[in-house]
Amino acid sequence: MTFWSGLKYTYRESWAFLWACPLLALIPVLAEFAQHAAEMHLGMYASVEAAQAAENDPLRMAFGFLKTTALSLTGYWVIRYLAGNRDAQAARSFDRRSVALYAVVMLFNIALVALQLFVLPRSGTALIVGMLAGLIITPLLLRWFVAAPLGIFISPVASARLMLPQVPWAIAFSLAVMLPLMIPHYALGAAAIFAPGYALKWVVLIADSLLVGWMAAAMMAASWGIATRKIPITA
Repeated sequence: MTFWSGLKYTYRESWAFLWACPLLALIPVLAEFAQHAAEMHLGMYASVEAAQAAENDPLRMAFGFLKTTALSLTGYWVIRYLAGNRDAQAARSFDRRSVALYAVVMLFNIALVALQLFVLPRSGTALIVGMLAGLIITPLLLRWFVAAPLGIFISPVASARLMLPQVPWAIAFSLAVMLPLMIPHYALGAAAIFAPGYALKWVVLIADSLLVGWMAAAMMAASWGIATRKIPITA
């Protein structure tokens, strides 16, 4: 998979997933919408000053935690969909081994998110360090991560050993996938602050929630592409 073909694959297949499994795709959308509802309750979009004041509010942080959990959960059905060559039935099905293996992955992801949101300081330096650490650690563990929804166990050590030489490519590819989606995501957040009127703010935030649904699928499609770029995942 070349860089360009990988980008086309990621966007094409993530969009195909949204159409094939709309109810599953709505889960991160609803989680993002719930966080926006909490933010509106806090008055976060009233002004720039209000947004800054509510940024680290415990209510917003709690809903942010639920949202990131929903984003991680999306990996289960997106990976199964892609591994089966657009198999929507596989995405919607569950088996004991796959669920058990992916539950461990989920617990790991949830622990990292909880650490970042509720334990580490919320300073700019700490956030940058956390982001950089995630950019390095995530590619190393991708084969462990994407194998779990398929009921296949690849140890984190085995995943890291194979993925280590690919980390620079994986980081560059992940950024290339996510930046075109993250830029409008943040732009919509800013637009909601300056949008005149309560109703228009909600229109902007609903659009942002839908965008996050696509972002979740694209992030998981990129993970699958990176993890299987050199060697396929087989039982």
